[in-house]
Amino acid sequence: DSKSLKAVISHFAATPEFHITNNLMNSRVTTTATRPTPDISTPPNPLPVTGYKAIVYLYMDGAMDSYSALVPMNCYLNQQYVSVRGDIAIKSGLLPIDASTSDQPCDDFGLHPSLSNIHSLYNDGDASFIANVGPLIKTMDKYEFEAGSKPQPMALFAHNTQTQITQTVFAQDASAGGVLGRIGDSINFQEGSNIFDAYSISGTPKILEGAPSVSKPADVLSGSGVASFVQKAGVYEDNIEALSKNIATSIYGETFAASMTNTIYRTRLLEGVVGGVNLANDACFNNAGTDIAQQFQQVARIIKSRDGLEAKRDVFYVSIGGFDTHSDNGPVLTNLLSQIDDSISCFASEMKSQGVWSNVTVISASEFGRTLTSNGLGTDHAWGGNHFIAGGSVAGGRIHGQYPDDITDDGILNIGRGRLIPTTPWEGVWKGISEWFGVEIQNMGSVLPNLSNFASNIFDAADLFQSSLFR
Repeated sequence: DSKSLKAVISHFAATPEFHITNNLMNSRVTTTATRPTPDISTPPNPLPVTGYKAIVYLYMDGAMDSYSALVPMNCYLNQQYVSVRGDIAIKSGLLPIDASTSDQPCDDFGLHPSLSNIHSLYNDGDASFIANVGPLIKTMDKYEFEAGSKPQPMALFAHNTQTQITQTVFAQDASAGGVLGRIGDSINFQEGSNIFDAYSISGTPKILEGAPSVSKPADVLSGSGVASFVQKAGVYEDNIEALSKNIATSIYGETFAASMTNTIYRTRLLEGVVGGVNLANDACFNNAGTDIAQQFQQVARIIKSRDGLEAKRDVFYVSIGGFDTHSDNGPVLTNLLSQIDDSISCFASEMKSQGVWSNVTVISASEFGRTLTSNGLGTDHAWGGNHFIAGGSVAGGRIHGQYPDDITDDGILNIGRGRLIPTTPWEGVWKGISEWFGVEIQNMGSVLPNLSNFASNIFDAADLFQSSLFR
């Protein structure tokens, strides 16, 4: 019947033979070696991990309207903002922050009314903003952009390509590996051993891709648990393991078989270590009742399991979609930012309960910003945007980079409809975060290939983090 046929096809597609063009076993080999079963147990009382650090990458899929997240106040730029943004300008309820020590065109800014918890983190010195950041190959103004006199990132304003470029931080090559993957490769190379683990709680993002065979592939989980396969294939897990039990003589077949079985064993290890973890702030995450809260909750469980997993350096990918607000003049953004704000609040509280808030950095990102001008219903695709970093070691209460000092059509960064050329490349943010994470300066070129192209708005760890806490 059709059900049985589907089961047969599922098994067949999971065999190494299905994925190679040569013979799996050499016909002259008369005996086969059975793949050893790894020990997936963990010590009952593991030693505490020292020097632990984690990066949590929060991706806002669809292009977040970040000029509604960080708004100039009490200066000439606010008048421009209200005029340019029209029906989407936020005129009341902004949460004021002091930027007087940040060398910005205004001393006062306001956060979106939905960001009350991030507002508190900023005021407490645990969060900062990065103004007008985005993909660049070289700095430019609108005249250089219009003349085409400097190289530009590929396929500007296209979701798919800009997602890749934002996550590779290599704006001329969307096929490059991800920046977190390269950070992990560098860390492992420096240490001479694998101390880096990567986790996605939302799909298989570009940012976690490292060089083949240098670092372990990222573990892909969900907000609700650990699984080797999608639900329908999960029932065949034991059979799939059995199909790959023999060590193949084909290097291609063996690569596939080993990857398949290693994934199964790794998943069992994670399930055993993480599956039963209880958090001090479980109620906070559960009451939030959103997918992004569940993702942060899963990150917190893994971090709490760091001793059993023998983790020294972890990176995590979480994401929330719905930001492509062509037809929204406010309510959709308000809801999405509220979900993020609640999740960050629960997560920060949990990290403080675990005593590792100073060991964790959260960074937000999106593929590009949105137009300052309204299309009558919402906003369209643009370029530069505003984002935040948060953590216990962050040098908070600051706006890094350069908020544009003229957002009208006459502004030197405005290429039309309030599409602003970034003043800070993503390299500027990742340099400081990479240093804080442990990447040595001699390896920074491999992590950030375009870094030498920029002379300003490049931040060291000492710029982004409290000097006593980034070593």
